[in-house]
Amino acid sequence: MTTPAPHLDVVRTALSAEYDVLEEIGRGGMAIVYRAVERAGGREVAIKVLPAQFAFDEGFVERFQREGRIAAQLEHPYIVPVYHVGRSGHVIYFVMKLFRGDSLGQRLATQHRLPVAETRRMLVEAASALGYAAARGVVHRDIKPDNIMFDDDGRSVVADFGIARSASESRLTATGISVGTPRYMSPEQARAKPLDGRSDIYSLGIVAYECLVGDTPFHGDDAFAVLMEHIRAPLPRPALGSAEEWDLFDVVERMLAKDPDDRFQTADELIAALGGVRSDTGRQVAWSPRPPGALTPTRPARAIRKVSATRQRVASAVDAGLAYAGSRAPRFWIATATMAATLVAGYYGAHFATKHRSHCPRITVAGDSAGVEVPRAKPFAVLLDAVGSQSVGDDLDLYYDVCGLAPGTTYTTSLRAHQNSSGLKRLLGRAPDPVTLSYDEEAAGPAVRRHRSIDFGEMPAGSYTVDLVVTDAAGRTRQKMTTFQIVR
Repeated sequence: MTTPAPHLDVVRTALSAEYDVLEEIGRGGMAIVYRAVERAGGREVAIKVLPAQFAFDEGFVERFQREGRIAAQLEHPYIVPVYHVGRSGHVIYFVMKLFRGDSLGQRLATQHRLPVAETRRMLVEAASALGYAAARGVVHRDIKPDNIMFDDDGRSVVADFGIARSASESRLTATGISVGTPRYMSPEQARAKPLDGRSDIYSLGIVAYECLVGDTPFHGDDAFAVLMEHIRAPLPRPALGSAEEWDLFDVVERMLAKDPDDRFQTADELIAALGGVRSDTGRQVAWSPRPPGALTPTRPARAIRKVSATRQRVASAVDAGLAYAGSRAPRFWIATATMAATLVAGYYGAHFATKHRSHCPRITVAGDSAGVEVPRAKPFAVLLDAVGSQSVGDDLDLYYDVCGLAPGTTYTTSLRAHQNSSGLKRLLGRAPDPVTLSYDEEAAGPAVRRHRSIDFGEMPAGSYTVDLVVTDAAGRTRQKMTTFQIVR
């Protein structure tokens, strides 16, 4: 029996008229990449080849050739250029630019995190590429560190449009099937919903979170568990050490909004927030970062929209007053501007005081003869804010406090929200499934304030109960409960 020739020899023979194939430089699930030299021009290139075991599968062949066709149509400085798509016998391939640098995945594997400036630059360049593709009806659908390469000048380039879909092409995946890498999928991609460029913005946000923190935000025992985390779990708040990191996290947090309408709507919006250059005009966009030491409260995306609407109404009122008063009444517009600033400051002050300031009790005892108060250790306790009525389809905003744990103490928070249904209704299976979440956390001090935004999906109207259970490292458990209504 004749032994089959090695794949490298088969590729060399099939492409020998045009390329001198030198060596294998990488391989993935459905491609092998070789370094080669063009015989005509002497240019070094990378040749991506479909492995022999897939060459007779029409589905794999179509997907592979589609990647080459889509990438070949995208001419952008931050997208890996494809020079040629071809087939020679059973060797199906496309030729692209050879990059000698490493991938973002390789860098994170060795460095674990990237400096903020490097992360910001990568995001601007990758977003520019994705915005260019989205403007042409192409969604990448598999943005992850391994698909972001670095060229000789350190610029980021997006590679591997293997599961991208062009608006002009038929969909190759069955309805209800999610394709991509679970750790980086958007919630709508996890649900196998129609996608647009905002899905790629979410995936790029997961990459940015990993660059900042050293790990992706959502995990699970299997792919399904990870996808459910993307759909339902709130974004974990990382332990960042500088104002510069928090500035970037503010942007990443909006990239990772569950609802696509709450994210940056275009790559240009994202690039502007990053202080980069618009991809359409090449013009530098002004960027005013949050001042060092400013507060960074966790707010659900819907609340952000409400705050934005408030700002717009105040700004409109100020503009109307200025138009009326004109330059003849400087005292009027000064007073109007002062009043507007006071209203905005009052709104944020009240919001912080009621929602983001710890409610843990302050316990002190008399100290020395001078009357200096000395803090005493607080007892381990959990406080849970009351929840008002919710509308069907709204996220549930839950605020709670963990009190009395020493800094660095680990604890687990478990949340369970369920409808208060009759026993018969539960027995017949007519009650909606409860929402159950769990978080492993670490106390930063004896008074920890937490906010969780829980995606309730389309839970029906009715009475609900939330059970909150906190268990510290010593096994001590504290539990709180509150009820609320979901109304139409």
